[in-house]
Amino acid sequence: MTLLAALIAPTAEAQDNGAEISGRGPAVIDSASLDFAGRQVGLYGLQGTPVSQTCAIGSQVWACGQEARWAAQNRVGNHWVVCVEQEQDSAGRPLAVCYLGGVGGPELNAWLVEQGWALALRNDGAGDPAPYLAQEEAARTAGRGLWRGR
Repeated sequence: MTLLAALIAPTAEAQDNGAEISGRGPAVIDSASLDFAGRQVGLYGLQGTPVSQTCAIGSQVWACGQEARWAAQNRVGNHWVVCVEQEQDSAGRPLAVCYLGGVGGPELNAWLVEQGWALALRNDGAGDPAPYLAQEEAARTAGRGLWRGR
């Protein structure tokens, strides 16, 4: 009976942070939003790139929003994704930290910022410090993703 209880009990981290939303290969709406069979989840602590956004490198324009979405889709693939709700946005949509393969696996939020496909949200002074500033700086310094050509 103890083994069964251990298998179905949520992890302590998940209990401390909030509700879990999970599923295999959720649809990627943009580089900051996933869709789990009709339930949208925003990625906490970052600002995504709208799919319609374009960027310029000199005089060359490229579909950076579409490329950001493709990068997120490729990273998510058919992985089991577990998102741990941190808070809700003004529309009541959960904002979550999402992990590939379960809590403790690779963190999708940090990866998207580190690869330059999303920006770190800045602290508005009311909450926790912005969690992904170091990843954004790494992307900028390396010229990855949206920082290409800057």
